[in-house]
Amino acid sequence: MPFWTASDATHHDPKRVSRFKVEIGSLNNGGTVWYAKSFSKPSAEIKATTHRYLNHSFNYPGSVTWSDVTIELIDPTDPIDAAGSLAQILAAMGYEIPASPSSLSLNLVNISKRKSVAALGDISVSQIDDGGEEIETWSLKQAFVTKIEWGSYKYDGDDLDVLKLTVKYDWAECTISRPGAIIGVTTPAAADAIAASPFFKPSKP
Repeated sequence: MPFWTASDATHHDPKRVSRFKVEIGSLNNGGTVWYAKSFSKPSAEIKATTHRYLNHSFNYPGSVTWSDVTIELIDPTDPIDAAGSLAQILAAMGYEIPASPSSLSLNLVNISKRKSVAALGDISVSQIDDGGEEIETWSLKQAFVTKIEWGSYKYDGDDLDVLKLTVKYDWAECTISRPGAIIGVTTPAAADAIAASPFFKPSKP
């Protein structure tokens, strides 16, 4: 039954973009980042390889590339200073400001993937329903920060201070949590492939 005709307790509202929660291991002690303003969902691009024969072109799917996600945060100041927290993430990645020009040759600490992934911690975004229950969760794997924007100052505005994070990751996992949710798979072969994939985790009946 279409969602716009359903009104009894057995049906659910469609997913809404404003119902979500963000969890980042290095922020708010790994709990819900309640000062998150927005979170762009993961997106995957499938590269294609073309084989040409005479006047014909035949295309084949290739590797999958996951696009960066962008996270916007409001800086609440109290009890958490988001600007300072992001600066700490950068330092934990292995970046150190030289104390003086002469110290450059002595400071051999570098940024590494191991430290960068650990500095950010586990990161996920969950869509929730009207009861606050998770119905769709995206988890970013081996994620690390590639860009931090601390915003800007301007005299002609009273906007809340917004910070931006750009995050790169190796892959993402999707979990659908609502029991009995129907996944729109059109063929038995596709259903078997999804069931065997660690990427997609449909709900159990």
